[in-house]
Amino acid sequence: MQCRLVFCRNGGFMFGNLIPHRLFNCKSLTKLKISAEGNYRYTNIILPRSMSLPQLKKLYLCGLSISNVESSKRLFSSCPVLEALEMVDCNIQTDNQRNLVVHSDTFKVFAHTCWSRGLLLQNDTMANVIKLSAPNLEEFTCRSFLKQDYCLEICSPPSLVCFDMTEENEEDENAEDCSELLPDEKEVYAKRAMQFLRAVYMVKTMRLSPGFLEVLSHAPDVLDCQHPRLCDLQYLTLGMWSTRGCLRAIAYLLRISPNIVELYLELKESNSVDVGDDWEAGLSSPGMLSNLKIVEIEDVEGCVAEFNILSFLLKNANDLAKVVISFCSCAGSQVQRFKQMLRAVPTASSDVELVFHK
Repeated sequence: MQCRLVFCRNGGFMFGNLIPHRLFNCKSLTKLKISAEGNYRYTNIILPRSMSLPQLKKLYLCGLSISNVESSKRLFSSCPVLEALEMVDCNIQTDNQRNLVVHSDTFKVFAHTCWSRGLLLQNDTMANVIKLSAPNLEEFTCRSFLKQDYCLEICSPPSLVCFDMTEENEEDENAEDCSELLPDEKEVYAKRAMQFLRAVYMVKTMRLSPGFLEVLSHAPDVLDCQHPRLCDLQYLTLGMWSTRGCLRAIAYLLRISPNIVELYLELKESNSVDVGDDWEAGLSSPGMLSNLKIVEIEDVEGCVAEFNILSFLLKNANDLAKVVISFCSCAGSQVQRFKQMLRAVPTASSDVELVFHK
């Protein structure tokens, strides 16, 4: 059985909405969606004193606030077989220190999203820590603005992690937005990105947004400090801009992830700015890329930055077997020249196949 409950927000920050007792004590309910529609403010919901959802496996919450921490704790404890939890633009805490702590042996998927720009004004009410104690967690997704100050504690890191971080608007964000950050902001955001990587150091598959990469590279002193080691990481997917910052962040990630087998790059923005010849300086190390077998890069236009990252991989990956390059529809006459230049790059691997798709 599935159920969807929708509230219309009337502009108030704490507009009370009482959830029906019968709904939260439905023995046959397997999937529940509760969302608030309207403005960019939380809608406060009042949960029943007693809750029992013995068959609930998927829970989706959007635009909601639960002001009573005991109610929040009862909500999660009432779902003994919950497998997937997705929270979008929510303010839910489970203790008086403004932390969201979830304990579950059945948890497999957790997604936390905060995309509402209006909620940034209420940032001081949000959780300080998101802590998951879920030994069977398989997928973790975190989407939020860089300005949001919170940290992650994941007791048993999942197999798949996705970090999608942006400056202010996920739809219109570009490299220029990140380049205009103040120096202090760049350092704070870079340290925050490092903290997220440390929280998932045992991950096997990871996906990162271009905004995450850009801020990761913005503070050189951060990259020189004690880094996390992502020794279990094998499959890495990166959204990237053709900027010096993104290229340096990619090289840095490959340096701290010695067992990467497959690398997927998705070009998100055209950028013909010269990234220089020394962008990878200090980011190479012995044994780097020693396990890399497959590289795929999508939406290539044939610019210098794209050539630089592919050249770097070809020159340093000893066992690289295949590089698949897919050009975007807007790629013009430079495509043939790009192919010729790439075929001329000396490769560390004696048996690498270059595959081109238009």
